[in-house]
Amino acid sequence: MTTALGQTAKADPLILRELELICGKPFVSARDIDRISYSRDAFPLTFKWIREGRIAYLPDYIVWPENAEQIREIVMLCNREKIPYLPYGGGSGIVGAALPTRGGIVIDMKRMNRIVSVDEVSLTATVQAGAVGQHFEEELNHLGYTCGHYPQSIRQSTVGGWVAHCGVGTYSTKYGKMDDLVVAMKVVLPDGRMLETRNVPKASTGPNLNHLFIGSEGALGIIAEVTVKIFPLPEEERFLSYDFPNFAAGIEAVRTVMRHDIRPAVVRLYDEKEARHHFSDLLGESRCVLLFGAAGRKCNVEHETAIIDRLAREAGGVPLGSVIGEKWKERRFSTAGLCNILRQRGGIADALEVTGTWSNLHRIYEAMKGAMEAVINGRGEVFGHLSHAYHTGANLYMIFHAHEETDEGAESLYYEIMEAAFDACQTLGGALSHHHGVGIGKARWMRRELGSGLDLLRSLKTAIDPDRLLNQGKLGI
Repeated sequence: MTTALGQTAKADPLILRELELICGKPFVSARDIDRISYSRDAFPLTFKWIREGRIAYLPDYIVWPENAEQIREIVMLCNREKIPYLPYGGGSGIVGAALPTRGGIVIDMKRMNRIVSVDEVSLTATVQAGAVGQHFEEELNHLGYTCGHYPQSIRQSTVGGWVAHCGVGTYSTKYGKMDDLVVAMKVVLPDGRMLETRNVPKASTGPNLNHLFIGSEGALGIIAEVTVKIFPLPEEERFLSYDFPNFAAGIEAVRTVMRHDIRPAVVRLYDEKEARHHFSDLLGESRCVLLFGAAGRKCNVEHETAIIDRLAREAGGVPLGSVIGEKWKERRFSTAGLCNILRQRGGIADALEVTGTWSNLHRIYEAMKGAMEAVINGRGEVFGHLSHAYHTGANLYMIFHAHEETDEGAESLYYEIMEAAFDACQTLGGALSHHHGVGIGKARWMRRELGSGLDLLRSLKTAIDPDRLLNQGKLGI
């Protein structure tokens, strides 16, 4: 729905009273100011809607539960009254997965923010899903540990949001992605039952049920608690950076390092345009910039950096020292550039994170860049980088910004660019999302992405949520 600001519906006093009995009166709201606040996440088009004074999706109630049992009671109420509902973490996702597309009840998880336990022998931590990532990491640091998960949104996003989007942090090449880090979880199912998976390192007792909810965007169940791997804080961290003549040469250097069984903490290859955006104050006429970071025990860091340095030089890299890495670490959580463009009249921007194998990664980069530039046609620019390297391939970020005369024109242009970009990516065998998820922003491409798998996903949704009340409209279902 599209609602003008100020045109809101009156809450049902009986539903409001039941929610207050479950969560407590201070933790339930049907006030317009709260409903408007929860009508958006960080999906780029929400910036345009706000500028135009309209609300695309408006919830009816906001609740702040403090435990899984309260979530279960809310779910049972929604089932009985046929009220749509969805979980809400930090609201930092950029694909619209936290938008209340059918109104209903938004369940804000952030009161559920405690670290339940830390097992220093087994190296796991159990944490409630509403814990803000930065707070979770800082508490672990005080104990001498790290989760190793440092997404750009760490100061705003929640642990449950990391899991629900199958998130990836900037140090993922060393520590792993959320699908590597999650050991066990507690989930409230759409029928109100509680599912608790077993805290063991490995089991062969059917499909891993954790993976039913990792990446589910809260459409298959509400994650209440998560057990994740933790790691001792590194003794040392060291950065290396290199100038490469072109993006293809940089990709080959990264592939070679990974082939030598080296797992750097940080791997980032910037094309010429993005290198200038980030490091113009440090570089002259640099071409592509390749950054490596190593972290861990001092002896291991020395060993890894020696091999990385040799391989990078042999691949044609010109050393740039450590200052690039230090500057990157200082700025790594900033999203100011793209957000400032989105706040401008007619401005549009996004960061598309796709994946491909080493065999086709450069072709995907070139095809997406060319297709996006053709649509933008001088009204903005396209640039990108490689990050999150794996045994078989890597992630590509394709970033764009453009301007139209009106916000309405910018919204239309946005989808033209997305269409061109994803057509190029999928034609060459790439995946349309690496860690941002699908939400509503990428839903229209899911049939091509999953094929008959989308029918299977829809059947699964119907089986566990027959009335389709939980976070409807996400994942292409």
